Amino acid sequence: MQGRETFSCEIREGRLIEARVHALKRPEEARAYSAALGQVVQDHIARGGGGPVLCADHRPVVIYAPAVADELARLFGQMNAHLQRVAIIAAKSNATLVMQLGRIIREAGNPKRQLFYDATDVAEFLTGDLNSAERARAQAFLAELPSGP
Repeated sequence: MQGRETFSCEIREGRLIEARVHALKRPEEARAYSAALGQVVQDHIARGGGGPVLCADHRPVVIYAPAVADELARLFGQMNAHLQRVAIIAAKSNATLVMQLGRIIREAGNPKRQLFYDATDVAEFLTGDLNSAERARAQAFLAELPSGP
């Protein structure tokens, strides 16, 4: 896990990767997030775990600088082969961030990667790929932070 001021990324249950992004202000921070996520995926695969599922909470983020958004788009493209499913949640009230994340997801070109505004929709999207303990953990993770800027 990284410092709470920037992001966190970990597995607490099964194949569920929990990532919460608080702020990525510079490309170096986006690269650090990318490296941390990549390490969690590699560690999981090395332990013989099935295809990891990512639940990424971007609700605390206000906006990404263009260079950070570009770095995240690169990360998303790289991770396509390693992640079974990805749910990204953002605050619907944050229209600029929603547009940025929508573009990044489209550029990744993976239909199993989707953007949501509501934790209930995230849980429904992930249901088929998670067991009951992983689903319960995903719901707890999403409930840990009030939505939006």
